[in-house]
Amino acid sequence: MGLQRSPNVISEVVDDRAMLVSPDGSELLSLNAVGTMVWQLLDEHEGDVGRLADALLAEFEDVSREQLERDVAEFIATLRDEGLVEERAG
Repeated sequence: MGLQRSPNVISEVVDDRAMLVSPDGSELLSLNAVGTMVWQLLDEHEGDVGRLADALLAEFEDVSREQLERDVAEFIATLRDEGLVEERAG
C-alpha cells in the first residue's frame, strides 16, 4: 500500500517549514523541520515508512532506525487522519 500527498492539499515551504492548507480549506497547519522533511520525501518514497526512515536516518545521528520508523509511522498516521495523505492510485 503506497501513500501520497493528497492533491487537494495546498502546501508551500516557508523558512524550512511546510505550511499546509487542509483539503476543505478550513485549517492551516505548520509542520516542524522533521515533519517538513517527511512531507517533502513522501511522494518520492511512496509513503513507505521504511523507505522514509532510511532516507532520514543520516540526518539524525542519535536516533535508531527503529525509533525513526515508529515516529515516521505515527506522523504519517496523523497526516492520513487529517486527510492530508491518501492511498496511491493504481
